[in-house]
Formats: sequence, C-alpha cells, structure tokens
Amino acid sequence: MAILEGTLPPGTPLSRRRLAEELGMSSVPVADAIARLEGEGLVESKARAGTRVKIATADEIRGNYVLREALETHSARLFAECADARQRERLMRTAERLDRAYNALGRSKEYSQARHAKVERIHIEFHMQIARATKVPLFADAIERSRVLLFNWIFTVARDFEKFPERWHRDLAEALAKGSAEEAAAAMRCHVRFRQADVIERFQHLARRQEQDSRMVRGPRRRVEN
Repeated sequence: MAILEGTLPPGTPLSRRRLAEELGMSSVPVADAIARLEGEGLVESKARAGTRVKIATADEIRGNYVLREALETHSARLFAECADARQRERLMRTAERLDRAYNALGRSKEYSQARHAKVERIHIEFHMQIARATKVPLFADAIERSRVLLFNWIFTVARDFEKFPERWHRDLAEALAKGSAEEAAAAMRCHVRFRQADVIERFQHLARRQEQDSRMVRGPRRRVEN
C-alpha cells in the first residue's frame, strides 16, 4: 500500500533486511512479497543498483494505457448493453460521490496524500462497478490489475495534478447508463486518455533525474578506486 499511495515513490531503494526488521519478520516472506511486486510491475531489481520501486518507462506507460483503453471501452460497451437498473443507479451515485470528493480535493489549499488516496480508492471502485457488471471475472481482474499500476503512477504527479472537470465522472456515468453501447465506448475512450501525456512526461523527467543521480554516485567511486 505504501508503494501504491506514493509513500514509497518510484526510484526508492528497497532493502529486504531493513524491511524485515521494520516489519518484525524474517527476510523470507519479505523476499517473496518483493518477488510478487516485481511480477506486478511495481518493483524492479537491477545488477549493481539493487531493488527499488519501479520507474516505469514511457513505453510501459503507453502500453498500459493502450491496454486499459481496449479493456475499459469494451467494459463500457458491455455495461450499456447488459447492466440492470440497480447497477446503473449505483454507478450514478458513485460518480456523484467521486466528483464531490475530487472537487473538494481540488479546492483544498494544501495537498494531502492520505485524502487523495481515499479518493483514488473510490475511483477504482467506480471503474470496477462497470467491470463487474460485465459478469466476466477474468475481464474484471485484468482491468483491476491495469488500474493498480495507474494508481501508483498518479501519485507521482499528484501534487501538480490537473483538476478534473466538475462533472467528469457523472457525465461518463450518464453516457454508460443512458446512452448506446457506442456512445458509452466513446465516452470511456476519452476518459481513459485523460492525463496520459502528463504522466508519461513526468516519468521521463523522473527517469532522467534518477540517471543523473546514479552517475554522480558512480563517478566519485571510480576516482577513488583509481
């Protein structure tokens, strides 16, 4: 959760020994957990660099957005075709709650990571309500995995995040609940693409800064060894 919510931002070194000490357990379960996080794309291990919270590349972020667009536009289409009245009404209520939460977050004078994390969890639930209405568990699982990565990435740009339009999620929910399948898919496509360029640009800047920092560390070592 610390990785997802930005407490451990991309590029943060991870020590298995230190984590085991902090959690009061042996290094074996910690190593297993890190291996799972590597498989989920949240952690990376490199020779001579050790293990750290993964800094996604521009290609990886683009790939995730392409995947999300394919999954979620079809999810929106199926929702418009298959959702019952209760599911449509529930989605509208969640959208209203989510917009209120985002609008309150945007009006706040000081950024709060904890408050933002609560809003993003509502955001994930909003999209999962759409996915679960498809009644295809594997489909919903794939959407949830793609959004877990986005959850982590969004916290990297959170302090400079662009405010959503006031009715951003209510308008989407209306398109899904009241529009045709094609209208629902088009609305979701626009929704998914929002902020994509900003997230990619922010991570490219982060990767360049990390590379510069690593060069500064490696340089003095070489001079000492020589």
